[in-house]
Amino acid sequence: MARKKKSVHVRTPSGEEGVLRVRLPEEGEVLGQVVQILGGGILLVRCLDGQTRKVRIPGKYRKRMWTRVGDIVSVMPEYGMREEEWGTLAHRYKNNEATWLEKNGYIPKEFLL
Repeated sequence: MARKKKSVHVRTPSGEEGVLRVRLPEEGEVLGQVVQILGGGILLVRCLDGQTRKVRIPGKYRKRMWTRVGDIVSVMPEYGMREEEWGTLAHRYKNNEATWLEKNGYIPKEFLL
């Protein structure tokens, strides 16, 4: 199944125009912000639904998707068992994608640290 991306025209600091493709959260995913790195491929993420989850980084992303405190991420909660406590990292947004999400109302301004 193809992932939905939103294309937006943006202007770079040098004045050039380009296209920014932002991956929107899919059904069942929750946006959140990394609060702490616990080690062993586990992150502590504060999610938009009010929960603070321990999020594991899947093996195929472990060496490729580096995350830092303050990054905006998309989390897939572990539905069925402990969905309020655990989740899996689905996507990490870059800075320009995160500001686009904030500007277009996907993330409230009060939520960010």
